Formats: sequence, structure tokens, C-alpha cells
Amino acid sequence: MEFSIMKVCSITGLFVYFFIGKQCFMWVWPDKIEEKQCFFVVSLYLAHLITYTIVNAFYFACYQSKSKYISQAKIEQKPWPWDGKESKVWQEMKRLFWKNVLINQFIMVGVAYAASCIKLDTRFDQSFPTVFEISWQIMVFGIIEDVLFYFSHRLLHTPYFYGKVHKVHHIYNITVSWSAEFAHPLEYILGNLIPVISGPILLGSQTHMITVLVFVGLATHKTLSDHSGFNFEWDVYQYLPLTTHSEFHSKHHSLNTGNYSSTFTYLDDLLGTTIKK
Repeated sequence: MEFSIMKVCSITGLFVYFFIGKQCFMWVWPDKIEEKQCFFVVSLYLAHLITYTIVNAFYFACYQSKSKYISQAKIEQKPWPWDGKESKVWQEMKRLFWKNVLINQFIMVGVAYAASCIKLDTRFDQSFPTVFEISWQIMVFGIIEDVLFYFSHRLLHTPYFYGKVHKVHHIYNITVSWSAEFAHPLEYILGNLIPVISGPILLGSQTHMITVLVFVGLATHKTLSDHSGFNFEWDVYQYLPLTTHSEFHSKHHSLNTGNYSSTFTYLDDLLGTTIKK
């Protein structure tokens, strides 16, 4: 019974997010948007930044907590990167992290601008999307993102690209939330940004900008959750069918192979790359 209640509450919470997100954007939405390209780039960046900051702040509190409930939710019973005898390694990881974050901020803005130059017929008017419209379009976005991420991720695990590019991300073999976007600039473009922005660009005028922003917030939350190192019982992703979650991705980092998908598990299952352990 407890599991069923938790499952229902988690899945319901996902749709509540769609509703609340839509209402918040509708509340502040301008009557008229003159510079659509600028609005597209700035609003995407802010949606990501705000979500990234809030979610990481939550997980940072979890990492600092001494609660038994939180410690029991830890997936890998190994020290966090900042614990133990490898303090010099952690200092180097911190230095690389801040350098990486700064560079990737500019890359994110650049990719968003490039996408807006290629095709920008997303709706910006006050014909606001329904929750149903947001739901089905986010499902389509997720499928497109997952296909692009899966194959780019497998490419990055080939010897040439792994040694020169993807190895940066795998410095964190025990994942923490902020390591989600710690990546070589080439990987950040191919594996993070292009897969996320492709769905909204392809659907074009069928999609309202509010849906795009809700999706960006959800995608940012999911990648941080998947890299958090925790598997909380209220994590909605473990209850959705064929959906990846933090334990699924943690296995990829700890074994450095398999479980290449970001959103759904079916490509790993069909192509024989699911980790069975």
C-alpha cells in the first residue's frame, strides 16, 4: 500500500509540475514580444540556470545531511568524491569544475542562438498550451532527445572519443548532481544541448515557448537527479515504465559501460547494452 501511494503521488506530482509551470509562465508572460530571438535565448538560459541552482542546492543539503534516511538512499556505498584520502584529487576536480561551468555557459547561449537562427517558428503569443498539449509534446521531445543522446553517447565511448572527450565526464565514477553537466565542450554540445533543443526546433509552430521552457526545466532536473548518487523512494522516474533513473545511470558511471540512454531504456534493451547486474 505504501509503495502504491508513493507511486501515485510521484506520478501525480509530475503532472502538477506541468500545470504549475504553465501557470507561472502565463502569469509573467508579456503581452507582446518584439525580439523573439533574444527572448528565446535568454528565457532558455534562465529556465536552465534557475532549475540547475535550485536542484543542486537541494542535493547539496542532502550531501551535508547526517540523516539516516538520506544515507540509506545512497546508491553506491563508497565515499563521495570529497571524502577520504584523495583530497588533492578533489581540489583538482573543483578547479576543473568551475572552469568547465564558465566555458559551458557561453556554449549554451551560443547553441541556443544558433538554433534560433536555423529555425524559430515556435509560438510566443498568448494562445497558451493546455496541460495535455504540454504532456504529449514533452513525450515527443523526450524520445527525440533520447535517440540523439544514446547514439552520441555510444560514439563518445569509442576509444578515440573517450580518451579525448568523454573521459572528462567520467572523472566522477561516483556521481553527484553537479557532475551532470561537467563535460568536455564538444560533448556538452553533441550530447547535452543538441538533443534537448532538437525536439522543440523540429516541432516548430506546433509548440508554444512555454512548453519548451517547461521541458528545459524538466530535462535539467532529470539529469541532475540521475547524477545525484541517491535513489529516493519518491523519485518519480523509477516508477514510469521504460524510463531511466538515478540507479540506472549510476551503474553506467561505476562500470564505465552500458546503460547509455538518458530518458528511456528501450534503446539499451533493443541493442543489448542494458547492464543486467
